[in-house]
Amino acid sequence: MSMELYVISPKRLDTIQEWQKAVNEFQFPIKLSEDVDFEKTSGFLPLLLNGKLSGFECDHWTINDIKESLSFHHIAPDPSWKHVLAFRWGGNFDELICATQTSIAYAIATGGLIFDPQEGEIFSNERSLEIARNIEKEVESLR
Repeated sequence: MSMELYVISPKRLDTIQEWQKAVNEFQFPIKLSEDVDFEKTSGFLPLLLNGKLSGFECDHWTINDIKESLSFHHIAPDPSWKHVLAFRWGGNFDELICATQTSIAYAIATGGLIFDPQEGEIFSNERSLEIARNIEKEVESLR
């Protein structure tokens, strides 16, 4: 089963380097691949988690691509929401950690928020950051 998170934001980051800077600000143990043309990113995005190869699927969308999901969950889009960065991963715990931590870094860097379509909930950045900071410990208890 695959899981998804969406970062909904008023702007996009232009480069992987900008995103890496945001990841580094939170001291997450992730190194995004610099060989990727971030503007054209679609599909698997390779990265390193604690020096180990991992990644997740990542796509640039517009807010129109998720309006149906927002409507289903009775969430009215804010007029400033223009961009969506979609994160998708399977049952791999490392991919879960990577998607969780990089999504909040991206959300904060773009003035965005995280929408969890499985839960039908938009998380505050404070709550998302708390989850991202604790995810490694939580995953270790499940391994």
